[in-house]
Amino acid sequence: MRKQPILWLWLLVFALPANLFAIKKKVAQAGMTYLSISLGARENAMGDATVASVRGIQGLFYNQATLADIEGFALVANQVNWLVDTKLYGIGAAYRLGDWGTIGIDLVYMDYGVIPGTRRVDKSIDERGFELTGDLAVQDYAVGISYAYRISDRFAFGGKVKIAHEDLGEAAYATDVVVDPETGQENLVYETKRWKVTHLGFDFGGLYYTGYKSLAFAFAFQNFSTDIKFYAEEFQMPLVIRMGLAADLADWLAPDNENLQINVSVDALNPNDNLERLYVGGEVILMKKFALRGGYKFNHDVESYSFGMGINFSYAGMNYTLDYAYGSTNYFKDVSRFSLKFSF
Repeated sequence: MRKQPILWLWLLVFALPANLFAIKKKVAQAGMTYLSISLGARENAMGDATVASVRGIQGLFYNQATLADIEGFALVANQVNWLVDTKLYGIGAAYRLGDWGTIGIDLVYMDYGVIPGTRRVDKSIDERGFELTGDLAVQDYAVGISYAYRISDRFAFGGKVKIAHEDLGEAAYATDVVVDPETGQENLVYETKRWKVTHLGFDFGGLYYTGYKSLAFAFAFQNFSTDIKFYAEEFQMPLVIRMGLAADLADWLAPDNENLQINVSVDALNPNDNLERLYVGGEVILMKKFALRGGYKFNHDVESYSFGMGINFSYAGMNYTLDYAYGSTNYFKDVSRFSLKFSF
């Protein structure tokens, strides 16, 4: 009897993207875009084809439904050496509540480094046409609380509520122009304002094991929000709807080899601020300890191929996973990612 509701759920998921974007499509109008940057090294090394392939604690950032597979307690720390010398950090923890499901909490923080503030002035004051006003205290961060529950041995769902904050610091802006009656020179009148906004966002995801070998299907709605008003502009969080498939090809190619996994995955994405995209990736795991990965992003204007590696080991009663990813980018320096996971 459970199959019929699940079938209706998949039909709803496939129907929603077309209906949603037929009503309102805001191209290149998303804000708080740090929320759309991939955090996990394993996931990025596999081309971010993650919605069905992500496992365990990293589900906090990709598909909360996968948190249902956690046994006990897990921690994760991610670092992304992002574009133009910025860095993105993501940390999280999750705990299995027995038959009641799994809860998790995470923090995402964007470090922009030192950004000098400037103000336009007449060249009679400074020949450059501007003067320095001090460093801007820019802060972007988001705090999320997740929950996942396994309905059956094949189907799990999960969601997250997040509070996202963006603070561009305190800066002066021109409000008027005053003409000096003696010299006729135009002088700008400034007011100082704190440029910040805080808003609520939501994630939701599902994971379905088809029962055919290791084939899994998943979907996720990430960064859903109402319109955010920032000064005179309105925008949404970088909403993306993604669906994907994942499987271990070793189930077909080497079913008797327990020391080999050949995981492959593919994701189709529909973001609200760009064109549709296709991500593909794979990894080979040997002895359940060593992993080599690669992936590619189609129709992406900045990122393209990626690769990486990982290692699993145990020490003092805890399980550890260390991952690294290298991602190629257009126009900028290439990006490195590091992830460390603990579980017990």
